[in-house]
Amino acid sequence: MKKIVLSLLISAAMIFAQKAKPILLAYESTPFKNKLVADMKALLTKQGYKVVTLDHSKGALDTVTVAAYGAVFITNSGVNSAVRPWVNTWINKHANAPILLHTTQQSKWEVKSKVDGVTSASKQKEVPTLAAAYAKQLIALSAKSNGK
Repeated sequence: MKKIVLSLLISAAMIFAQKAKPILLAYESTPFKNKLVADMKALLTKQGYKVVTLDHSKGALDTVTVAAYGAVFITNSGVNSAVRPWVNTWINKHANAPILLHTTQQSKWEVKSKVDGVTSASKQKEVPTLAAAYAKQLIALSAKSNGK
């Protein structure tokens, strides 16, 4: 009986995921971020979500229509101990959107932007744990923005 109930819950979650708006994963291409985004995409896709990836350098975020996505994940490299200016500008412009911002750091510095995750880019071994945690947060954001 428990297996049937669990199967029904999983099926219901997959049906919701298939009807939900896609999830955007925006990143800058580095070995750490490439692995993080690939792992997140695999986890989200396995759960039935459509995932779009975007390299957000060179103004690519400006081409994004936020309303088209159930949730947005941005992973960003710190420059002079700060989130990239174009990322800050874009986030401020879309302050009410379901955005999860992640930034990397290689030394101690204070994050002066609202971020939901900070990690060291040198800790590749943490990617699976981080990917799972961020995928879970994106699913929750997606459910909220899709009215569930």
